Amino acid sequence: MDFIKYLPYLIAFMLITMLVYAWGLYKSQRSAIDDSKLLYSKAIAKITSELKSNKKMTRKQLINTVSKLKASKPFSNKKLVVTNPDAFFDIVIEYMISQNMVVKTTEKGVVLYSLLNYK
Repeated sequence: MDFIKYLPYLIAFMLITMLVYAWGLYKSQRSAIDDSKLLYSKAIAKITSELKSNKKMTRKQLINTVSKLKASKPFSNKKLVVTNPDAFFDIVIEYMISQNMVVKTTEKGVVLYSLLNYK
């Protein structure tokens, strides 16, 4: 009859173990998505700061700013690095244009990017 006395503790331990395992499984499945979001947000911040200091920049100048970009979570050995800066820049700049962060203009046949409030 002593077993019944410990049964609620055993069930609580099993439930807590199940929740911790499910949380770890969820986090491990979403880690690639979280890492890529971190890299994209870092690129947006870098482009925004460059455009604040230079007002208008060409595509080539902005690609150089994100070409060696790295991102990693704290206490993690996994690092994401931009390996194809052209494709990465196209994705980031299209997102920034769609969110009305950046404006794409053409002056004297040269495409320039500037922040929306610095036209």
